[in-house]
Amino acid sequence: MLYIHASHTSTYFYILVAYKRIVSTAKSSGYDNAIDVAFDTLDISNTGHLNRCDIQQFLLTAAAHTKLEDQVNESVIESAVYALIWDLQGSDDNDDEKVFITKQQFHELFDRHPDLLTAFEDDIELSKRRSAVLSIISSERQQEWDVEDIIEEEKESWLHYILTHLRNRWVTIVWIVIYIGSNVGMFAYKAYVYANHDEAQAVFGTCITVARGSASALNLNAFLVLLVMCKHFMTLLRKTPLRFCVLFDGIQEAHILIGVVFGLFALSHTCAHMCDFYRLGIANDEDVNALFPTRNIPQSPSARWGYMLSTRAGITGIIMVVCLVIAYSFAINRTRHFNSFWYTHHLLLVMVICLCIHGTGNLLEPYQSLYWVIGPLALYAIPRIWRETPLSTTDVIKIEIKKGDVVQLRLKKPKYYNGYIKSGMYGFLNVGSVSKTEWHPFTFTSGESDEYIEFHFRKVGDWTGKVYDLLQSRADDRLPAGIKGPPRMKVEGPIGASSQGFSDYATLILVGAGIGITPMISVLKQLLVDPGKVKRCYFYWTVRDRDSFVWFTDLMDEIFEADKKNLLQIRHFLTSVKYDARDLGAVLLHHATRAHHKRTNVDLLLGQQIHHQVEVGRPDWKEELESVREETQSQDGESKCGIFLCGPSKMADAVYEASVDVSKTNPGFHMYFSKETF
Repeated sequence: MLYIHASHTSTYFYILVAYKRIVSTAKSSGYDNAIDVAFDTLDISNTGHLNRCDIQQFLLTAAAHTKLEDQVNESVIESAVYALIWDLQGSDDNDDEKVFITKQQFHELFDRHPDLLTAFEDDIELSKRRSAVLSIISSERQQEWDVEDIIEEEKESWLHYILTHLRNRWVTIVWIVIYIGSNVGMFAYKAYVYANHDEAQAVFGTCITVARGSASALNLNAFLVLLVMCKHFMTLLRKTPLRFCVLFDGIQEAHILIGVVFGLFALSHTCAHMCDFYRLGIANDEDVNALFPTRNIPQSPSARWGYMLSTRAGITGIIMVVCLVIAYSFAINRTRHFNSFWYTHHLLLVMVICLCIHGTGNLLEPYQSLYWVIGPLALYAIPRIWRETPLSTTDVIKIEIKKGDVVQLRLKKPKYYNGYIKSGMYGFLNVGSVSKTEWHPFTFTSGESDEYIEFHFRKVGDWTGKVYDLLQSRADDRLPAGIKGPPRMKVEGPIGASSQGFSDYATLILVGAGIGITPMISVLKQLLVDPGKVKRCYFYWTVRDRDSFVWFTDLMDEIFEADKKNLLQIRHFLTSVKYDARDLGAVLLHHATRAHHKRTNVDLLLGQQIHHQVEVGRPDWKEELESVREETQSQDGESKCGIFLCGPSKMADAVYEASVDVSKTNPGFHMYFSKETF
């Protein structure tokens, strides 16, 4: 924690006020005058040079102003001061009488590093342009011309924007159109059949039209909602050319959408049948016998209701409604009550089994639901049954507890993984001593050629908390009585994910937030073994706590040493720190840490040697992606790149919008975006 001495309190506020003066000068007098004012402001003792105390106090103030005080201490700032002096003088002398910066050297700093001039930039140029435009459009004729030109530019901009979104989402749009068309077609066809079924219309009226149309659409959605969750089958399809025209990365969203539509058709079907029951109760005996010639239908309304409810269709229908109501109620609060959602969601399997039986009574027509459901149900059930057998059990090789409540878990690699596992995939993990029924998905951090499979996960919930406590006791050799060695575990996988698609691009952008780095680690390992068509890879890792960087420090250094072809460009960001490129203190402090890292390979924030220096603040994604685009297009001649992200939705939205902006303003280049979902 930083501490600012009481004797420097007035200096602290003086420096903060001086920021405004420095920027104000930049507006009117240009950079040279602004640099002079900045120097004079920092020269508190008015000696004509900045001594160590002046610079250190200024950087201390800057650290506090940028919320960096929780990350560093005074010794770090002191090292930054000497790094800044060294960068200007090339001297290692620690004598306070010799450690100072002259005004000329202060100017030279900005001459040699023009990127630091951002501390003096503001909106003055934009204001000048606005004034010029206002003077130009003073005449009515010129104003009309400008307005028309602006309108045309806006139209062109929006056109590029829409086309860019379409290029990103065309597969989604095509499949949504097909899905809507299929539902409409299934409903309309069956509704048309029963609208022209005279006997059914005489008994049930238009209610049967809605009921049978909904039932037909329900069959389609039951087939699809199961099919998209057949993860192993979908993983096999990912290896085929279908990956370019099927929305494998949106399976989770597709499952939710289909589930919602299924629920709506189920509601429609149920309400229509309630109407059918009422109409059956008051229908003429002749009409009922004409519709059901082989069945002995009672004559009284109550008896008819009892008869219909006692059939297989009636019994299974009631069970399905109960299952749907319970499961859908908990699905609404999925994130807040995940365990409740997980267990109640399995009631839908009961519902699917009932659906297979529902139409076997052949009341109005031969049953069909069984044929729709049996295929995907088998594809879903086989791996679910297999993972409960001893065949899915494997041994623990290594357990390591890292800072930030992170577990590194290394398991023996099952034989069937060889030749099947690919970087970017994930698997489900079950720890029987914690819960025999809970399976949780985690991305592999091991590479394809590794002789083991490896996971990294954080202690963030009930299940991971219990597993963390269990593994910590094993890692520390504090074994409870009667237990020998680490527990055996079960794994299901490997299962395909969006990061698998990295091999389809010559230029990659990998983005990981916090523990979301895990799929990217696997991809980085594979690129160093066999890059394939990949020529260049940009890797971004953002964390809120500097201790998080120690999770993969050694691995990052190994990757750096192994990257002989300079394939990778790696950037780390500490996002809990507020960085403003127009704040002189923040700019100088950041420059000092860069100078120190360049000289010693020691990152001042981490306090250790590391090849990839930590940047402070949130990435400017548009600026970062534009830089990638320019380098890729000009040096490699590429017209596209792939972005793969594992992180929170807010971050994903920011990266996606930035990719759209870059693609929109550069029609000859396009960025394809994918987000990791489980």
